Amino acid sequence: MFTGIYEHTIDKKGRTSLPARFRSLLIEGAYISVGLDKNLVIYSIPFFEKMANDVSDFSLADPVARKYRRRMFNKAELIEFDANGRFLLPTYLRDEFNFQDGDKIIFAGSSDYIEIWTEEEWKKAEIEAFHDEKISEDFANLLNNR
Repeated sequence: MFTGIYEHTIDKKGRTSLPARFRSLLIEGAYISVGLDKNLVIYSIPFFEKMANDVSDFSLADPVARKYRRRMFNKAELIEFDANGRFLLPTYLRDEFNFQDGDKIIFAGSSDYIEIWTEEEWKKAEIEAFHDEKISEDFANLLNNR
């Protein structure tokens, strides 16, 4: 399970280091893709393959299902880690999400996956998740509707 919040930076080559606590959970590699928010997401290979199997059950005739497939798979890429846990953020993802050389980035464990945020976008997401007074009500509704 991925938990915790960690800060790292991006180097000139577009690499960053996976937090040490996450490395043992991703020994065989991982997939990186766009998240549902203004972030990137890292999935373990087994979890990504399970999601792929689940998504393949959706009808290709459904336009929402096609858009979801595009969002999930078109910009996904298999990543590997070196001995120090470094990996390359694909150029197109760095450009799309404005990750620059020397920038501080945030890795946030989210149970089955890891979110990667720019510092600016993380601050916004953190306020919504931890400091919004309505959040308790929203969580209660979510739990009641499952």
